[in-house]
Amino acid sequence: MSVHAQGLAIKADRQMIKNFEETGLYESNIERKKREEKQLKRTKRLGSIKKHYVSLLGDSIIDNKVYVGEGELSVTEHLQYNSSSNFTMIAVDGDTTEDALENQLDNLKEPVSHIVLSIGGNDLLQNLHLLQDETSGMKFALEKSSELIGEIQENYTKILEHLSQYDAKVLLCTVYEGDLESDVLLAEYDKAGQAMLKMHNDTVYYLASKFEVDVLELRNIFTNKEDYANPIEPSHIGGEKLAKAIIQWMKNS
Repeated sequence: MSVHAQGLAIKADRQMIKNFEETGLYESNIERKKREEKQLKRTKRLGSIKKHYVSLLGDSIIDNKVYVGEGELSVTEHLQYNSSSNFTMIAVDGDTTEDALENQLDNLKEPVSHIVLSIGGNDLLQNLHLLQDETSGMKFALEKSSELIGEIQENYTKILEHLSQYDAKVLLCTVYEGDLESDVLLAEYDKAGQAMLKMHNDTVYYLASKFEVDVLELRNIFTNKEDYANPIEPSHIGGEKLAKAIIQWMKNS
């Protein structure tokens, strides 16, 4: 290219740049680099966002639909309302650790990214009679309670061994104290029941540490009478608090 032609080309380029600058369409190399870096970060961020597939195992702490009022939401419905994740409700009202071990685990299917387990409360409720026999004394009640907790722990361990086969985050829920005082038949077990409850929850924390999974302390969530639909089931209000705590755990895990 001749010197004259090169000069004309440079002049044309300068004019084009001037036109772009005047119309606001010109983008410098620095600006373009910033834009490309921003786009790259956004692409990486979007690529890191994975669809959460959450399986909910356990008892009526999760499966509480029949206990909330008309127009109110269950725990699962609160989860679905407050999150875009995919929730599979496997929990069954009334199930014990043995029921979960024998029936629920077979319903756990891939894909699954998060697993929530809330079980053990019915094991305790079904054995409140251990605290009723006043003639046998405290030693007998404690020994029988310890045996019960040992059986629950054995079942719980087998459940966690099965769950560990999945590449999923696991959250164990403790058992809350309930509102036993509001029920005439259950009120007499309130204090003694709390002692048995603490023994069970100690097992939950122990196994969570052993299997390196997380724990959600329900006693810090269900703190008011309005959190319960009856002495032992989550209400619409309590269920919402539980759902939001689960969603927060998912975000942090």
